Amino acid sequence: MKGVKSDKIDFYKYFHYSTEKEWSFEQAEANYNSMNDLKDLYTSGESTMTIDEIVDAVLGKKSGYIKGLGYGPKPDTTRATQRRATELEDSLKMVKEEASTVQHDLQKC
Repeated sequence: MKGVKSDKIDFYKYFHYSTEKEWSFEQAEANYNSMNDLKDLYTSGESTMTIDEIVDAVLGKKSGYIKGLGYGPKPDTTRATQRRATELEDSLKMVKEEASTVQHDLQKC
């Protein structure tokens, strides 16, 4: 797939098909064929669906879907948010200490 423009349908096949073992499970082949059938309708002008809409129609949307990234677990935003808040608090504390030091130095002058 390197150097070749592909879409989510090609991506799906890349992860569910190998020349040695063929399809990873029976439904994967059926899903792939359904997506290609809809894609053929799309390219012939009979349908106005995008590739993303075709994939969503065949595979369905799941709660773990991340727009632009595909299907998978959602990132733990709570942990990321807490980490960022801690970083900002530490940064604020350092700035306050620097400001206090500068203020103390100015009072000596």
